[in-house]
Amino acid sequence: MGSILPSVDTYKKPFKTPWIETPLIESASLSRAAGCRIFLKLENVQPSGSFKSRAMGNQILSHLHKPEYANCRVHFYASSGGNAGLAAVCAARSLGYPCTVVVPMSTKPLMIEKLHAAGAADVIRYGETFFEAGSYMRDVIMQNSFGDDEDIAKIALHPFDNEPIWQGNSTIIDELEAQLPPAANNDEEKVYRGRALPLDALLCSVGGGGLLNGLVMGLEKRRSSKHSGSSNNSHFYLDTSSSTESRSTSTSTQPGPIHILAIETAGTDSLAASIANKSLVSLHKITSQATSLGALRVSETTFQYATAPPPGIKVHSAVLSDADAARGVLRLADDERLLVELACGVCVEAAIGDASIAGISKKRKRSADDSHSQKDEGYGDDRWSSMDETDPESEVQDDDVEAKLPALKSKLKQLVPDLNSQSRVVIVVCGGSNVTIGMAGEYRKLLSEGWV
Repeated sequence: MGSILPSVDTYKKPFKTPWIETPLIESASLSRAAGCRIFLKLENVQPSGSFKSRAMGNQILSHLHKPEYANCRVHFYASSGGNAGLAAVCAARSLGYPCTVVVPMSTKPLMIEKLHAAGAADVIRYGETFFEAGSYMRDVIMQNSFGDDEDIAKIALHPFDNEPIWQGNSTIIDELEAQLPPAANNDEEKVYRGRALPLDALLCSVGGGGLLNGLVMGLEKRRSSKHSGSSNNSHFYLDTSSSTESRSTSTSTQPGPIHILAIETAGTDSLAASIANKSLVSLHKITSQATSLGALRVSETTFQYATAPPPGIKVHSAVLSDADAARGVLRLADDERLLVELACGVCVEAAIGDASIAGISKKRKRSADDSHSQKDEGYGDDRWSSMDETDPESEVQDDDVEAKLPALKSKLKQLVPDLNSQSRVVIVVCGGSNVTIGMAGEYRKLLSEGWV
């Protein structure tokens, strides 16, 4: 297939970690809008542009350390044309191994180009869904490539559903432990005592559930090690601690839980549908533009974590529209100069939503002379600025805003109502490569035209 395989001597070298420790920054603008301290975990700066560098990187490492692959050449195969496929190519190439990607026919040309540019051994298009692409990869491509050369180990990579993936994602929690600021005073110390981290809430997007699983596993490991008084430094695939054993850990104190908001877009909401059905269900098709979240069905572990999370964790499911996700993309672009996919922007909007409007106490009546000087530069939600501000009847009074507050609360405030200005919330900025400045401009245009 035109790829160059590494020599057997490559396996004698130690393997480097194919992802990086990412920064955690506190956003003043988003904190002000949300009414709590918003921290951004910048997974968008990973080598592949998303948190998938951890997931696919650790999955690849887990295979490379197996004795059966010690004396043969390896070729990886990934059935994802999205961020998982790109991360697989980047991780494999950084370790010196080839990776072929099989993508559905619907995969955008932008992503095809990025897969080739990242060094994919081959990019093959087949089928309407990732499931069809994956089946074709295993049954046809992997069976027929390289003929009868038994010295080549052909390894299939899953985009979200296996434990090495989750353990790779759990390293986000290991980093947060060192990056979050310590309790500032005795009151904060009391609030966070007994929690896995000095944290109130985490927001993450959910596609197949690999990120959510990793965050829960990481918090569970931290809580277990704290209560046992031990330090666990096994971050990667070698960590085989049992989830069942961790869940059995008991404590005499009852600290408040860390809330995890599992965010989906309408049309990719397989987790929300499963929770409503009280059992795993599959979507008929993906109808959202946030195609990176386009798993027809979440993993069994994701469903179990969402419906029966370990002690010290509470999981909430929330579904927003594509337009909401676009608002989140533009908030990050405008406020933080970060460009991310819809699948990532939806978490920002879940944290902020209409909460920023709640800070309005009264809208100043403007004269006809300056009424043209202010233009809407928001995110397409023009309900306040579109009022006739030269009309005294359009003036918004304090009690008007207070009456509207229940409807204006963000998903974060609705689901975790006890948050205050000092509460700590981390948004996992999962990133993604299927976005351009031109796409963000199109989102802004659609929102200004009333996209909801």
